[in-house]
Amino acid sequence: MSRPGHPSLRELRADITAMYDGAEPEAARLRGAHLSSVIRLTPPLMVANFGSGVLTLLSFTPDIPLGLWVWMFALCAVCGLAMLNWLRRRGRPVLTASSRSVRRATVHALLLASVWGVLPLLWFEGSSVGQQLPLVALISGMLGAGSFVLSPLPYASLAWAGAITLGSIGALINVGSAPAAKVALLVGLYAPIVVIGSLVNWYKATALLRAQAQSARQEQMLSLLLQDFEQNAGDALWETDAAGRLRHTSIRLRELLGLSPDVPESGALLDLLLPRCVTGADVLGRQLASGQPFRDLRLSLQDGRGIVHLLMNGKPLSDENGAFLGWRGVLSDVTEKVRHEETLRRLAHTDSLTGLANRFMLRDTLNRLIGQKRPLALLAIDLDRFKAVNDNHGHSAGDAVLQAVAERLRAHLPTEALLARLGGDEFAVVLSEPTDLPQADKLAQRVVDALAEPVEIGSRSLRIGASVGLTLRHNEPVSLDGLLVQADMAMYAAKESGRGRWARYTPLLGEHSRRQLAIEQGLRSALERGELVLHWQAKLDLASARITGAEALMRWTHPTLGPISPGEFIPVAEQCGLIDAMGLWALREACRAGTQELAGLTVAVNVSPAQLLSGHFLGQLREALDSSGMEPSRLELELTESVFMENAEQALQLMRSIRQTGVHLAMDDFGTGYSSLSYLRSFPFDTLKIDQSFVKELLSLEQSRAIVHMIAELASTLGMRTVAEGVETVEQMQAVRAAGCDEIQGYLVSRPRPLAEFQRNFEAEVSKRSQADPISGRWP
Repeated sequence: MSRPGHPSLRELRADITAMYDGAEPEAARLRGAHLSSVIRLTPPLMVANFGSGVLTLLSFTPDIPLGLWVWMFALCAVCGLAMLNWLRRRGRPVLTASSRSVRRATVHALLLASVWGVLPLLWFEGSSVGQQLPLVALISGMLGAGSFVLSPLPYASLAWAGAITLGSIGALINVGSAPAAKVALLVGLYAPIVVIGSLVNWYKATALLRAQAQSARQEQMLSLLLQDFEQNAGDALWETDAAGRLRHTSIRLRELLGLSPDVPESGALLDLLLPRCVTGADVLGRQLASGQPFRDLRLSLQDGRGIVHLLMNGKPLSDENGAFLGWRGVLSDVTEKVRHEETLRRLAHTDSLTGLANRFMLRDTLNRLIGQKRPLALLAIDLDRFKAVNDNHGHSAGDAVLQAVAERLRAHLPTEALLARLGGDEFAVVLSEPTDLPQADKLAQRVVDALAEPVEIGSRSLRIGASVGLTLRHNEPVSLDGLLVQADMAMYAAKESGRGRWARYTPLLGEHSRRQLAIEQGLRSALERGELVLHWQAKLDLASARITGAEALMRWTHPTLGPISPGEFIPVAEQCGLIDAMGLWALREACRAGTQELAGLTVAVNVSPAQLLSGHFLGQLREALDSSGMEPSRLELELTESVFMENAEQALQLMRSIRQTGVHLAMDDFGTGYSSLSYLRSFPFDTLKIDQSFVKELLSLEQSRAIVHMIAELASTLGMRTVAEGVETVEQMQAVRAAGCDEIQGYLVSRPRPLAEFQRNFEAEVSKRSQADPISGRWP
């Protein structure tokens, strides 16, 4: 195979030899195609030869030599043989040809060219100028035209040009004059150019034939692939013209579209879909009108097969000038996939035993209603004597009771109410319709009365009973979990009051709610009364054995309840909106202490997510720094990853603004959240504080040691420092130091102390720690 472009003589010779002598099918097809192109021109070529012979005779009239008549007879004989051969082959396409066939064509070309080559040799010398001029014109025309016509057969073209050229040069040499010699030289130069031209023409024609054969093979392969695709795949190809009419509708396409045999194949696609399309036809119409490619467009058709779900891809077609030709794409049947998805979705939100909504469906519904700020009522239902049924009659009877309870509840609930089974013997009801909410109390009693009736299971009559807790939400802010807790508290109050009854949630319901209310009320005046204080816990740098920082920890002693843990009053402050004021007070006090009693130490302050995302924290931070004169680099704000839960993008943007002030940021309790690493990737903190739960297990669990070591290496790689919290023993300190931690915090260093006590003991603490051996961890 020769490369495209201008071939070398070696390549030409190799390709010609391969065509003439090759035994492979491609060579036979090339020989057949080239031979056929020459045979098609046989009649006009032979007529031209005969006419040229007649003109030659006429140029010698009236005294035509006898030998010239003999020459004319030979010419007619050769032309006649060629016409007989053409007549035998007429009507039979030449698809392949043998090497012998093309060589016979070469012999015939040589024979005919020899007849013309003899003509100037015998009659050019001694003839008149009037006779020589027609001979020169005829011979020149025969040389060029014959070589071009025979170019598909290179050997025949070479034989033709060679015989005529030799005869012409010989005749000119016989003349013996200088002008004749010059013409002979010109013929010698002209003939090779004609030969080269015919060879190049053959080369290009051969390349074209090969390209056409390759294209035909590719089209055949593509046709087979498409046919196999439509026969064996669940998809079908669709195509429309510029007017939107379907073209080439296959059997599979008609099946997918549900087209009956009497529907014409050339109907408009949208017209065929609109009468039966449940969803998607309008979207398809807009996509086709836009002229833009589209993917995964869903169509749902309603016909005798039921609902059929289709997935459609398409792209516009255009010609080389950019003119729109139509559309082409793939249509897929995704009915089974959609049904499976619907089944999985139903199973994920349905209790398999009773067919009711499950806990996930309940939470989704409550979240949606709370997000829409719609009033609602929530009933928590717990069966009173279900455990006894399971214990005495077995789990099969228990399952039957649950199914019977579900049916009984359905019969007594409004149509729009959501009934869910949360698991075990717990049920819940959500009322959200305005007409149902005023009837919530009556519905709760109706549920109690309905479940107080015996449940018939086979031959047994079982009394179950139920306790119901009711909570109502109107405009007051409450979280999803808070709403569930309220309903549970009311339900437990009903159980405590004797079971088989219902109770409504009130803020004073139960000791827990009363304590939370007291805490909330106390917090509202705690700042004014000066009840909130900051205690300080030192942080020790392991490399220098020096106390380099202190963390501010808020403490509160309630006037009647006594000391209350931050883990208890901080969530209440967040819920009732007091955390912003409390956090601002702590920030200002920490900055003030950092410039006075704690000058030279890094001061760490915990910041609540609610405080950080309040909308004005950045201004409060700058005000606290400016009013105290605190260096921003000595202030460190400690955050937990819960700050990212509601609006991660807002939190990250705010933290970047904080970093621009020069204040440092630490991630507290690192390692306890499920997505801490993703936040590190989004925002590089200055410090990671390893949660004390890992430190406590450091000496007993290899996994904890590995986690601490991994966190320390991660922080070092990211250019962060690590602080191990909750270090209480020298052994723990040695372990975290070996893991690569930078600082420790815990009772081994210092308990949280009031500021005055921290200041009094600071110098003694520093002196004591400075005598420690930072390598062995031995303390004096």
